Amino acid sequence: MTREHTPTPAFRGNPFPVSAVARHSPSDGPDFSIATPAVRQALDHVRSFLRTSGEQPDAPGSGGSGHVVAVVGEYGTGKTHLTVELLRWIEGHGEDATHTLYVDAPSDTFQALYKDRFFPKLDKDDVRRRVTEYYADVVAEELADSPLTADAARMLKDRRLHPQEVVRRLGLSESAFLQSLQARLGHITEHSDFGTALALFLRPEFEAAVWEWLAGHPADPVLKERGVVRTIDTDISALEAIGVFAFLYGRQGHRFVLAVDEFEKVLSRGTRSAQHEGSVLAFKKLLEVFAQTRSLLILSGLPDFMEILPGDARQRISCVVRPTALSAEDTRGYIRHALGRRDGPPGGHGADLGPFSEEVIAYLVELAGGNARKVIRLCYHAYQTAAAAGTDITRAMLREVARDQFEASSPQDVRAEIVRVLDSGGWAFAQDHQFETAGESGDAGESGGPGEPGAAVVDFWLPVGGEGAGLGIVLSQSILNDEEALRVAAQGEAASAAANGPSFVVLVVNGYLAGNLSEVVTEPFERVFGYAPRRFPDDFSAAIKGLMQRLEATFNDDRIALIESRMSQLMRQTTGVRSSLDEIGNRLTSPALLERAVTRGVRRAFVAVGEGEPSGEVPLPPAILLRFQQVMTELRTWREIGETMIDSAFEDDHRHSPLFPPSLVRTMGLLHVQERTLTAFRDAVARTFDPVLDKRRESHDRDIAPLCHRYDRLTEDTLEALDHEALDMLHASGVRSGPARRWHRREADAAFSLVRLLRDLGRDVYELSENYRY
Repeated sequence: MTREHTPTPAFRGNPFPVSAVARHSPSDGPDFSIATPAVRQALDHVRSFLRTSGEQPDAPGSGGSGHVVAVVGEYGTGKTHLTVELLRWIEGHGEDATHTLYVDAPSDTFQALYKDRFFPKLDKDDVRRRVTEYYADVVAEELADSPLTADAARMLKDRRLHPQEVVRRLGLSESAFLQSLQARLGHITEHSDFGTALALFLRPEFEAAVWEWLAGHPADPVLKERGVVRTIDTDISALEAIGVFAFLYGRQGHRFVLAVDEFEKVLSRGTRSAQHEGSVLAFKKLLEVFAQTRSLLILSGLPDFMEILPGDARQRISCVVRPTALSAEDTRGYIRHALGRRDGPPGGHGADLGPFSEEVIAYLVELAGGNARKVIRLCYHAYQTAAAAGTDITRAMLREVARDQFEASSPQDVRAEIVRVLDSGGWAFAQDHQFETAGESGDAGESGGPGEPGAAVVDFWLPVGGEGAGLGIVLSQSILNDEEALRVAAQGEAASAAANGPSFVVLVVNGYLAGNLSEVVTEPFERVFGYAPRRFPDDFSAAIKGLMQRLEATFNDDRIALIESRMSQLMRQTTGVRSSLDEIGNRLTSPALLERAVTRGVRRAFVAVGEGEPSGEVPLPPAILLRFQQVMTELRTWREIGETMIDSAFEDDHRHSPLFPPSLVRTMGLLHVQERTLTAFRDAVARTFDPVLDKRRESHDRDIAPLCHRYDRLTEDTLEALDHEALDMLHASGVRSGPARRWHRREADAAFSLVRLLRDLGRDVYELSENYRY
């Protein structure tokens, strides 16, 4: 019997999301959520927040009924999904007096979080209504003492009358009431300038100036005349401003809910805000503000941000939620929902599991280790593969999908990355090192090659001292079955047993380590690393440094040998920096690069001649083209500064000036590489919009997500290597010599503006392409 390979109706459209990344959008309809223990725990706290904060409005100085919830977990565990689910539940069960805001944190500071994410989400009319309610209370308190105006006071309290209208009709002194409002708001918000600004906000002639100031711009002269002089341009003032809005809403019978996703981008080791003690203290104060008001703060992110918080700040977090792994039952329910949503209401064909089976679902969960993002990705790609083959999903098909999707880098790329990390650290190492075990005659090769069971072989060996001690590194591709797991574990055990003296052996997995095999694989190794291009270099480098220091500590008696070893390491680091600069120069003029340049020129000429385009450039949608031009102009300005510095070094009056420091040279080289990366990214995106270069592509099939992801990976590596002190040096030179004057910004903002532009470009291009109407 011949199998029919034509997809059946059961494969009509893939019901699983391709990205497996949760997003929050007010327009999103209700989504399916699995009631894991973490979800139930978080919802319990949200219900408690709505119940306790609904009893009575908070008064100044009261204990408050606010909550701070931290959703903490690693990549792909469902943090964003859980956060979005909490917001949807609040929006569905809260009253009209509940106001929710969702922001994704920028890779920057609290100031950027406020100006670029938080404030744009505020509604001007809604803020004005909150201030008006305070004004109504001030007027009502004055009118309540007279029997003639008691009814008007009650109607003001019930929000059935507008305070401005009452003041005008009764001929009362508006200025006196506004002064009282100013004092009231200053007391409530704990900041007199915010009290003044918000009181002036009710007067039409000041409305625009106040809103501009709240957005982070310098105060208009009309505000300065009235005591509002500072600018919301620091972490501390930005956090104070967020707290002011929590007070403004929470002390007037409203519930204010703020969710900040990817919070580690603002507060984690290495971020600018985390390194400033005042910023951390101001954030601790913000936690207190939310706890004192009818407010809920949800912080979602990697565990990194919890490590930065002082102990007393962590105590102000009401609940720490850690997303739990999905079970086979959870996953079965998700698959049923996805298939049912595609094929109709539950109970019809969508209630079936096909092309999945109970056995396959259980195996899928084992492979994914219960990680929500991995489960969804495997579902999507397994469904695609089964649809193409016209068969049900099998265990072998899942393993093939896991290898294809999670082995994003080739083994050669992983080895090259490890070599780069070791070189940059100045460590001496040998590749494909095989130990001489007892009883061997010297021909170690007969005992088994790399990867064979029991082979005493490591892919990298970092010696410590002269007695055979050291650090071994074993590389492996995806580990998806028992045979692969036992082979890698045996290699780790053999290497540990064969090493002389103190030693460690670590494992780097390029791809997927099945959750059910993790314990077997990790036991023989000191550490196990999953290779992820973005985070691996930093995490691996830090871990290797720590392990090497632990090994060196065992040789404390031989201090001279340690000093010699450290000096050799320092010399290798210096040589590595020079080699990197030479490599950058060689790449900029490589034959492959020249060939691509010629190819682009021919393509552009073909477009211009064959299609009648007046320009040799491939057309891009205006919004995307403008975004590229903005970033390119910024990078070009930095390059011009570097070129000016180099030119000035050969002027007569600079003949005795010192050479450029290595950090500055490296930074200029990295900026040059980034400029070339940007050009290549732009050209690649342009080709997806070009009907001449690819006539077969239909407009609705255009997908630039892989290009944006590739740009993000390349750019993140560059940004992590940039030296901000060197950027400040470049900027200062540019201000003196001319190229940087066009920026019209303070020196302290220039470097972070550059980093933000480069880091956000991939996301912006993707979003603009999604919104572009073909």
